[in-house]
Amino acid sequence: MSRRLSIIAVVSVALLATSVVSAVAQTLNWKIVGTSRPTPQWQPWEWFASEVEKRSNDKIKVILVSLPELGFTGFEMVRVMKAGLVDVGDILPTYVAGDVPILEGVDLPGLFPDFDKAVKAHDAFMPVLKKYEDKLGGVVLGMYYWPHQVLWSRKPVRRLDDLKGMKIRVYGTAQTEMLKALGAVPVSIPLAEVYTALEQGSVDGGITGTYTGYALKWYEVSKYQIEMNLGPAIGTLTVSKKTWESLTPELREMLTQLGREFTQKGIEVGRRTTREGIDKSREKGVEYVNPGPQFLAGTRQAVVDVVIPGWVKRAGADAKGVFNQYVAPHAGYTIP
Repeated sequence: MSRRLSIIAVVSVALLATSVVSAVAQTLNWKIVGTSRPTPQWQPWEWFASEVEKRSNDKIKVILVSLPELGFTGFEMVRVMKAGLVDVGDILPTYVAGDVPILEGVDLPGLFPDFDKAVKAHDAFMPVLKKYEDKLGGVVLGMYYWPHQVLWSRKPVRRLDDLKGMKIRVYGTAQTEMLKALGAVPVSIPLAEVYTALEQGSVDGGITGTYTGYALKWYEVSKYQIEMNLGPAIGTLTVSKKTWESLTPELREMLTQLGREFTQKGIEVGRRTTREGIDKSREKGVEYVNPGPQFLAGTRQAVVDVVIPGWVKRAGADAKGVFNQYVAPHAGYTIP
C-alpha cells in the first residue's frame, strides 16, 4: 500500500500541476503517457498527441511522456488513471490480466498462425475490452501492436524434445503453463535482466518480440529465433473516465475517429517491426527457425489441453462464451 501511495504522490507532483484549465482561453492541458520513446511503437503516440492538438484547434494542449520517464513499468497505469492524474494512457491488457483474466483470452499464446490473423481477432475482441472498461480505468479508443513474439534461444530448437529442461524466460501465467506442458522450465525475470541471464547461461532462452529482442541486442547472447506461433502483444489507447465525461460530444467524436486511425498506425508498426526484427537479427547472425508443422501441432496441443482450460478456470463463467464468440472464429478452435 505504501508503494502505491508513493506512486500516486510522485505522479501528483510531476503531472497534476499541469492539469488546470485556463480560465481565459478555456484550454485543456492534457497528460498523455505512452510507451517507451526508443521503440518504433512510440511513433503512433507522437502522432496521436500532435493530432489531438491540431484537430481540437488547440483547445487541447498535450504533454506527452513515456512510462520509463515516470519510472513506471505499466502495471500502475490503471490506478493512476482512476485517480484522474493522467488523461490518456497506454494500458496493456496482459498487464491487468491478473485482475481481469477474461481480457487475456485473445492474447493466449499459440492461438494464431500469423500476424494478420491476430489482428482480426483483436479487432473482433474490442467489444470485450469495451465491456470491461471500468476495470481498465477509462474508455478504450484504439490499440497498437508489439511485434510477433518468438523464443530467443542460445541453442537450436527443431523438435519438441529440444525444449525439455530448457530454462526459458516467460511473462504471464499462460506462457508459464504452455512451457511447463512442453517440458521446459519457465523463469520469471524482468525484461531488462534477460540479456545478462542469457549471457551467463542462467537461462537458455527468453520470449519477447522479434524486434524487441533485436533492439535489446539479444543477438549477442542468443543465436536463434524459434517460431512457436505465440502471436503479437497489444497495448491500448485509453482515455480516463474522468476526462472522457468532461468532454463535449464534438471532442468525443474527434477522439473516437483518432482512435480508429491510431489503431491502423499501430497495426502497421507491429507488422513492420515483426519483419524487421527477423531481418535485422539475421544480419547479426541469428537464425530464424520455423520447426515445421509437427512441432507447431505439438505446441498447439499444449494450448488446447492446458493453456485454454487454465484460462477458463481463472476467468470464470463468462470465459467459454467470450472465447467461442470472439476468438474461436480466428483461432480455429472452439471450447467444447
